[in-house]
Amino acid sequence: MTITINQVIGKIGAFLKPHMPADWKAVRGQVNDTPQPKPPVLIMWPIMLAQYTTTRMSLDDVANLMAYEMPKRLEIQLDFYGFEAGNQAAIAMTLFRSMAAEGFFPDGVAPLYCTDARQFPLTTGEKQYEDRWSLTLALQYNKPVLVSQESFNSPGDLTIIPVPGNLPI
Repeated sequence: MTITINQVIGKIGAFLKPHMPADWKAVRGQVNDTPQPKPPVLIMWPIMLAQYTTTRMSLDDVANLMAYEMPKRLEIQLDFYGFEAGNQAAIAMTLFRSMAAEGFFPDGVAPLYCTDARQFPLTTGEKQYEDRWSLTLALQYNKPVLVSQESFNSPGDLTIIPVPGNLPI
């Protein structure tokens, strides 16, 4: 089974939820016609998808599919908002830098590294300062592209046509 980037983002939120405050929310950034939730909130933004090796191929003879897999590094920016945003970012940093997240993601997705959390000033529309802490999570992201392959598994019925002898050259 392959997983989409949106599903990866959902998995990140689900992984962090048990370690965050009860009223904490996790959402994907860049969603049209959706206002930002009130803090405490985590907004996750996919910011990079970089190929770092050559494309690999594998053939599934049974299904007649060729799988082309391009190992990629998927980077997700995690922005924590609210009074405890610094503590929440530190929790996320600790968890993603440990073995805790190792088995949480499906095949083809694994944490690579997590940057240090940084505080960025944010002025709201009401001209108030709000805590915003940000870090970047890098994940191994291998999503194969499957291409149907034609194959010659059985020759079917054979007809043998004899060649007449003594053909002129």
